[in-house]
Amino acid sequence: MNYYLIIPFLLLLFVIPISSDAAEKNLEINISSKGDAKVIHILDTKSTVSTVEVQPISSKISEIVATDDEGIILDTTLQGDSIRIDTLGVTFVKLSYTADIVVNDAGLWRVTYMANENTFITLPPLSNIVSMNNFPIFVENTSLEMPLGQISISYDTNDTTIKEFSVSSDGSQQSVQIMTGSNIDGFIFDDGQILFGIDDNVPMIVRIPDSLMSKPLQVSLDGQSIEHQIYFQSDTDSWLKIEPLQSGTIIITGTITEPIVKEPTSEPTSEPTPAPSAEETIAEEPSGGGCLIATAAYGTELAPQVQFLREIRDNTVMSTSSGLSFMTGFNQLYYSFSPTIADLERENPMFQETVRAFITPMISTLSIMTLAESGSEGQVLGLGISVIALNLGMYIVAPALIMWQIKKRI
Repeated sequence: MNYYLIIPFLLLLFVIPISSDAAEKNLEINISSKGDAKVIHILDTKSTVSTVEVQPISSKISEIVATDDEGIILDTTLQGDSIRIDTLGVTFVKLSYTADIVVNDAGLWRVTYMANENTFITLPPLSNIVSMNNFPIFVENTSLEMPLGQISISYDTNDTTIKEFSVSSDGSQQSVQIMTGSNIDGFIFDDGQILFGIDDNVPMIVRIPDSLMSKPLQVSLDGQSIEHQIYFQSDTDSWLKIEPLQSGTIIITGTITEPIVKEPTSEPTSEPTPAPSAEETIAEEPSGGGCLIATAAYGTELAPQVQFLREIRDNTVMSTSSGLSFMTGFNQLYYSFSPTIADLERENPMFQETVRAFITPMISTLSIMTLAESGSEGQVLGLGISVIALNLGMYIVAPALIMWQIKKRI
């Protein structure tokens, strides 16, 4: 038996989507400056079938047009949540429609859709992405390739930039970042308050270290309380979204985080207390912890891949008792070696690139977990086992079969 045939079979079984009618070859979304989203599906169809059905990325669509490779318009019918196309045996179909997937939320544009494959999305010129899947990130790129699953992108068409200010607190330097299209004037941090002037009413996001100011935070504009919310919360920082109604002076008020000062003992110890190791520090973190290897591989905890891992872990896996039990055991193993690997990545760029290439397929397979509903034991457990089996096949079974075939031929 030719066992090497098992490898492509596994790839077909686990990786390549199977369809009885049509396989989507390409999916593009082009968004205009007015927020109109034009969606294009490029399909390879079978000459033996007369109709195909396509799942649109949104339930709110219009202006549906399908053409063959010669530009001849094909009949289309919207049936429930799918589009039926009368292909009449053609092998190429270009389907286009307008999707209502873009809304303007207080000056920020938000794109939300569901796709069953990777999406190539083009935003309006001069767009600045401020979040992906509700995780803050700053990207000056209008063309993106997004993974399959539920996607949410927020962007601003203003000339948005990040202003960084260094402040001193308890003898250490802290960094406060302000993402806005407004000019910032006279930034001051004093006595638990951040104060600065703005010359426009565009929304802004302020990143504040939790070690600098503790919550709850209060925000005022020229002495009047204004709307704000915690846009995102990490282990060390808070992202505060502020929506001023006019220009003026912003004041953010919190409580200064006081350092814990230990009184010296009357009898000095003979040996100093050793600093906690990286493993001990991680063990004391709240449930969840940090994605150390991925963060070092992609260079920042704000990388979309790292935030995707956090979202799957916190919002899906740990939403069930079985997932929580799994993560408890997994963390004990993971944090026994991940600090060492993360340090090696930061010291050796070549090793960092190798790890990034190694973990990227695994991150892609975790997109399967987006199909599970939060809190559903059966779905999380079933899809989780599927993901584990798929990764075992990719990283262990397939290489073992390849090595066995090589050894057999030698």
